[in-house]
Amino acid sequence: MKYCLFTLFSIMLSLGLYAQSGNCSSFKSGKFTSTYEGRIAIIERNGSIQNEYLTNSKDSLKMSFNINWLDDCTYTLTPTKESYLKYPKLPRNAVITIKILNVSSNSYTQSSTSNFNSKVIISKVVRL
Repeated sequence: MKYCLFTLFSIMLSLGLYAQSGNCSSFKSGKFTSTYEGRIAIIERNGSIQNEYLTNSKDSLKMSFNINWLDDCTYTLTPTKESYLKYPKLPRNAVITIKILNVSSNSYTQSSTSNFNSKVIISKVVRL
């Protein structure tokens, strides 16, 4: 049992160190694209704001978020006041947490979770 726990801990630690060893900070600003379940999003991140646009949506879905970097590879997104006004059904006090899992020269893989849904979304983000 101790061996099993040690192995699990070692794997988790290795994954954590791997995520931290990439150059996540190079993705703190820029223009990116991400595809999830057939939906293509354009992401523009600059300073403390992130804007997202769905390119293949019937309506022009655009949301803006405030960014809070927790460390070099983890950040949270909270909808801006304008997003709440445009989409009144958004859960109040919504927080989306993004963890960058691994990094390549022009892309990264991320894990997204939120405080209003139990789903974990793994997706790839590519710099444009």
